[in-house]
Amino acid sequence: MAADPDFLLPLDVIAVGSSLIVPDLFRPVAAVIEDGRVVRWLTWPGAELPQRAIEEAEAWPCTRGVWVVYRSDGVDGEQRTAVFVSLTGDTFSVGLGDRRPRGTDDGGLWIGDPRDPDAWMNDSDSEVKVRPDTLEWADVGPFWPDRATWTEATDAATADEDRDDDETENDDSTGDTHGTLEWSIELADDDDIAAEVADFVPSPPAATPPTDIVRISPDGERTVVRVDHLVTSVEVVDGFLLLEYHPTGPRFVLSDGYGSDFVYEPRQVRVDITKGLPTEVRTDLLTSIAVTWDEDAWEREVEAREARRAPWIERLDLAGLDGASWPPARAIARLRGEFDELARTGVMWTRGIDQPQRVRSDYRDLEVRVEGTWPDTEVVVTFEHTAVPFLRLRRRYRVFDDAGHPRDWTYVTTYLEKDIATGNIPLRSEAVNGILEI
Repeated sequence: MAADPDFLLPLDVIAVGSSLIVPDLFRPVAAVIEDGRVVRWLTWPGAELPQRAIEEAEAWPCTRGVWVVYRSDGVDGEQRTAVFVSLTGDTFSVGLGDRRPRGTDDGGLWIGDPRDPDAWMNDSDSEVKVRPDTLEWADVGPFWPDRATWTEATDAATADEDRDDDETENDDSTGDTHGTLEWSIELADDDDIAAEVADFVPSPPAATPPTDIVRISPDGERTVVRVDHLVTSVEVVDGFLLLEYHPTGPRFVLSDGYGSDFVYEPRQVRVDITKGLPTEVRTDLLTSIAVTWDEDAWEREVEAREARRAPWIERLDLAGLDGASWPPARAIARLRGEFDELARTGVMWTRGIDQPQRVRSDYRDLEVRVEGTWPDTEVVVTFEHTAVPFLRLRRRYRVFDDAGHPRDWTYVTTYLEKDIATGNIPLRSEAVNGILEI
């Protein structure tokens, strides 16, 4: 849901005592509400942020305030930072790396291993970490064709080919099939399927490994607790540390007929912490109880959050409030960071080869620079691409709108790749000095 830039768009509504804290979904600002009115504004424009563009923000409440956690995605995985905001306006920010929030208590924010239990289903080796520089290169041919033998199609001819392709794709006739590839699929009968199902024995899931859970206090102190299995939820209740963990990944089971499913089997242990937090927890030495896996819990949480947010949408006016926006440099850095991964070597699995291989990017000689002053700032991306031989491509992105607000460039690289793959770029003849503005 979009809102006027001068109105706070609630991320959530957090009750702290008799007050409410309402942080913004995108900006470093929150309102403190008492008796239905704003009594003060809280801002944190200088807080630490992920290097890449923010994909999502979460609010994790506690009795002293709220932790606002910002997440960004990249080829190397998710990255997060967290900002603690108190009722009095004190703030503290910290980088979490790829660690995932698992709970809060009076002492701080609990973070843990970012992986889900299904990383260990059916003996999957979740511990393998592949370094691209140690792999063999996949056989993908030259980046560009041999210039001595490559013939550039004329723009008119290319346009004719595109039209022919479009007509072919839209032709639903059953007439002449000359030149088409004929193929068929032979479907197995029920007896064959039943025999395969009867012989199929699912392999057991792997045990989850020891992982660390870490509590970060609002003053930066870290407390590490080593647990012998993957922890997915942390809670403190009446002097006990409640840990929800998964001894193994989910089990693969056959359901009625020919269907299948995965069964998660989380458990919970209670650890007495009246004398302080332990340094290690051995769940196999403690009494545990089964936890019911609630597939609808997430949907109910979303519905409850939307109900809390609804009364405050377009009610809290930010006009003239200092510090309610991230500094321009942050917006520039976030957009610029979107292109950091484009030219990076990737890893792929190929049919018939029993190990991953290195595969080069479709981009090379990538350059990203910033031009212009606020609000006319542009991020300019220049590169070579396998799909457009012997030309450099260049695209410009306006960082801010005319009012100076950061523009939404979500999925910017996805749209760039789609335009190139579909040919939604200017003709080659429009290139100037070997550079085609796209």
